[in-house]
Amino acid sequence: MKNIQDIYHRSEHPIKVLQFGEGNFLRAFVDYAIDRANEEQGFDAGVAVVMPRAKQVNARFLTQDNLYTVCLRGQRAGKPYKENRVVTCLERIIAAHEDEKAYMQLAKLDTLEFVISNTTEAGIVFREADRFEDAPPQSFPGKLTKFLFARYQYFHGAANKGLIMLPVELIDHNGAALKACVKKYAEHWQLESGFSSWLDTACTFADTLVDRIVAGYPKSEAAAYEEELGYHDALMTQCEPFALWVIGDPQLKDKLPLNAPDFPVEFTADIAKFKEQKVRILNGAHTSMVLGAYLAGFDYVGDCMKDPFIRRQLNQSVYGEIVPTVHLPQEKAKAFADAVFERFENPFVHHALLSIALNSISKWRTRVLPTLKDSLAATGKLPKWLTYSMAALLAFYHATERGDGCLIGHRGEQVYEIHDDADKLEHIAAWAALPDAEYVDHILKSADWWGEDLTAIPGFAAAVQDHFRQIRTYGAKAYIESLGKEE
Repeated sequence: MKNIQDIYHRSEHPIKVLQFGEGNFLRAFVDYAIDRANEEQGFDAGVAVVMPRAKQVNARFLTQDNLYTVCLRGQRAGKPYKENRVVTCLERIIAAHEDEKAYMQLAKLDTLEFVISNTTEAGIVFREADRFEDAPPQSFPGKLTKFLFARYQYFHGAANKGLIMLPVELIDHNGAALKACVKKYAEHWQLESGFSSWLDTACTFADTLVDRIVAGYPKSEAAAYEEELGYHDALMTQCEPFALWVIGDPQLKDKLPLNAPDFPVEFTADIAKFKEQKVRILNGAHTSMVLGAYLAGFDYVGDCMKDPFIRRQLNQSVYGEIVPTVHLPQEKAKAFADAVFERFENPFVHHALLSIALNSISKWRTRVLPTLKDSLAATGKLPKWLTYSMAALLAFYHATERGDGCLIGHRGEQVYEIHDDADKLEHIAAWAALPDAEYVDHILKSADWWGEDLTAIPGFAAAVQDHFRQIRTYGAKAYIESLGKEE
């Protein structure tokens, strides 16, 4: 079998993008989008990848001339979807710790416009131990600060040579957080004051939100994939078809021609609404559904989507209770919900309910409670399924048996592990030994868990007590079936 580099060749583009990170997500999301924009929109952008932690360049990039395949697997418009795209826009790969000189030389590129990063949630941090003289500094913001200062000096502070930073790390206000770190390094290293002003006036640090499930290298299916592709590719990565990139600066729209019907890129001054949409619809649907579904005998999200009663629960809760609370145009929120359902149905992804169930107490607080309260305020009545979801959580967590760092729950003759904060599990184990009504009351009144005393929400405690009693009496499966029939 031939190798990928025997069939395909890198495209030639000026380096416009400096990318910190070479991982699967960046390659299946950012570089995939850039490669398409080059072909479809004339973006003409090459990418220089900096490996921020590695001591040397991954040999697979060298062997394959930076070429690799993104394999999209999932559903679109209710039908199975496959796409194999060879990405050809990676011009250079540099390991910053192996060749800092080559890395710093990129600061002198006249064509450079953007810096994109994904250094994990812990990557945007300030390390006081980092020194300007380090080659390079350890932290990503430290490396970036030194790079930006070199560019500032080389171009004599030219206003048109600032860069646009687009961090995609999964933290709130990631652009603002990165800028704060860079400014702190500038002060810590006592760099000239003009540099700090240049950061404010010539550079942009945009907040972003990204969404795409990237499975990575399909190890167990690699041989079948290569047979389908017709070549060997040690860098191939698998992902779902769905994608969303929200960039918190409308003025960047003309500079980044990345938007496509099947790869939407939103440029907005109000990124919080898009995060709310994701948290409430995608994450909220997961958290409100999975615990009861697991007790009903299901193990994977895909299986839940095939069951008419769980599917009915999701339809009623997502479209009837969650979507109306999203602070975006309803057609946009509904379209996002439609895409979420297709993602849940993806036959190539086997998402275990127990993995989603981890730390469900904090998840319910952030993903479900705000929606429940907004729905109650708008309609004057408690949303049926979101209220039920608290009872399902209480039923899933109801256990006194302790395991290794967890509680042990029972689903018929099967046992399962309940993982959450240790102090919460200790309280639950004690309260679960009490009568059911007291168990429910103790948890709902734990204001430090929920940010408030949930018994203060009118009618909520009584409704949860009733749901919990029905689950305990009839079982989760039968109760979900009967509850779905109620108007």
